[in-house]
This record gives sequence, C-alpha cells and structure tokens, in this order.
Amino acid sequence: MSFNLPNNTTVEQCGTRTVSILSTGHERSNFTVMLGCMADGTKLPLVIIFKLVNISREEFPDGVIIRANKEGWMNEKEMFWWIENVWIQRARRGNNQRSLLVLDSFTAHKTDAVKRRFREKNTDLAVIPGGLTSRLQPLDVSLNKSFKAKVILFLFISLLSNK
Repeated sequence: MSFNLPNNTTVEQCGTRTVSILSTGHERSNFTVMLGCMADGTKLPLVIIFKLVNISREEFPDGVIIRANKEGWMNEKEMFWWIENVWIQRARRGNNQRSLLVLDSFTAHKTDAVKRRFREKNTDLAVIPGGLTSRLQPLDVSLNKSFKAKVILFLFISLLSNK
C-alpha cells in the first residue's frame, strides 16, 4: 500500500491564487498489509509492515500488529515471524492437526525455507498462480480496495492529529 492519497480534486473559491493541499509528506512511502481469514470468516490479526528501522510508538487499534524492516515488504524473515506468531497461534485454538493455507504467488510466500516451515507446522499450502487472483482470491477483489481506502484515511487523520 502507499501513503499517497489518490484524490486530485480540491474545493476552493473561484479566483483564489493559492490552493493548499493537505499532505502526509510521505507520498512515495509504502507499507505492506497482510490480511488473513479462516474459512469460517474468523479474521486473523492484521499485520502492517512499515519501512522503518524501529517500530513506531504510535497507538494502533487492537488486533493490529506493527512490524518494521528496512524494505517495508513481506520477506522470508517476516514470513517466519508470521507463521510463528499469527498462523500457529490460530492453530492452537482449533482441534485440527493439519491445516490448509491459500496464499498468492508472492515470492516470500513460496521460498523453499517457508514451505518447509509450513510443513513442519502441519500446514499444506495452496499457491494461487499469478494472474488468477481475481478468479481464485475473492478477498482481493471484494475487500482489499475498500480496506486500502479506509486504512489510508485512518493513517492520514492520525498523522494530522499528531502535528
């Protein structure tokens, strides 16, 4: 996701020489959001990865986990963390010994080490082939666009209120 606010329309009186546009100051900064849910609709904790050296001390809503790395992307290290701290914690609540996890074909999701760790945790993987997201991952089509708009609005309001 990007901090860039896509709105390019302003409202101002006719004849105004200068139009101020509110900005986060981070238009080129990106962050990663990892959404997950169970087949029964139970949501997994939301994980946001910022491009930072250290995690910010900002207050975020309950159920939101903040991570930071120098790229701001999901990578193999972050996948290992997610497996241990989100996926395995979810598994402890159920009675199933084996699980199936459906992931998109992002590189960090399908490294040999990540696949091996999932096998060790009794999880079978189904990787959606590239180009088929709109047909095989309904959350990407039905949820992500409105989710991204709301997250960006929340972050923008938070940044403005902290100034």
